[in-house]
Amino acid sequence: MGNHQDYYSHSRPELVAALPASDDNRVLDLGCGSGGMSRHIREQGRASEIWGVEINSDAAAVARQSGALDRVLEGDLETVTGQLPPSHFTHVIAGDVLEHLVDPWQALSLLKVSMAPGGHFICSIPNIRNLSFILALLFKGRFEYRDSGVMDRTHLRFFARKDVYDLFDQAGFRDILIGPVRPKKKLSWRIGKALLGDLVIKGFLVTARLP
Repeated sequence: MGNHQDYYSHSRPELVAALPASDDNRVLDLGCGSGGMSRHIREQGRASEIWGVEINSDAAAVARQSGALDRVLEGDLETVTGQLPPSHFTHVIAGDVLEHLVDPWQALSLLKVSMAPGGHFICSIPNIRNLSFILALLFKGRFEYRDSGVMDRTHLRFFARKDVYDLFDQAGFRDILIGPVRPKKKLSWRIGKALLGDLVIKGFLVTARLP
C-alpha cells in the first residue's frame, strides 16, 4: 500500500524546475495524483492558479483536501478536457502521463484549446530506446512488465526521441526541447551519454511552446 501511495505523491522537482518562477502562471497538472507536485509549485510561488486532472478517485480526494489545487477534475483526461476553460492555462505539466493514454495525439490537440497563446507544455515521458530495456529484451527474450518505470504495465504507448518530437510537432507546438529527465552528475554517466546518446536515458524531459 505504501508503494501505491508513493506512486501518486511524487513532487517531481525536475518538472517544477522547468516552470518559470512567476506567480502569474496558471498551471494545469495532468495526472496530479494526491497533489505532491502542485504543492511543490505552491511552496515555490510558481503559480497563481493550479487545476489538476486525476483518474484515481482516492488520489483525487487527497489532492482536493491538500489545498494545493484550486480545482481537481476526476476522470480520464481524454473525457474531461471539455470541462477545462478555453485559452486559460499558461503551463500544462504532465509527469509520465501521455504514455498511459489511448490516444496522446488527440489529447494534445484537445489540451491546446485550454492553453493560452504562447503557453508551454512541460512533460516527462519514458524512452523505450534505452540500453537496459534493449539488453533485457535481447538476453531474456521477453517484455518484462513492472509496476513502474519504462516497462510500467499500465503504459499503452511507447516513445523514442523522434516519436516524442513528432508527437508535439504534429500537434502544432514549436520550440520543442528534449533532454534527459534526470541527468546524472557521475562521470561514467556523462561519458556514456557522450558515447551512446539516448541509449543511457530512461526518460525525457520535454518542453514545447504553443504559438
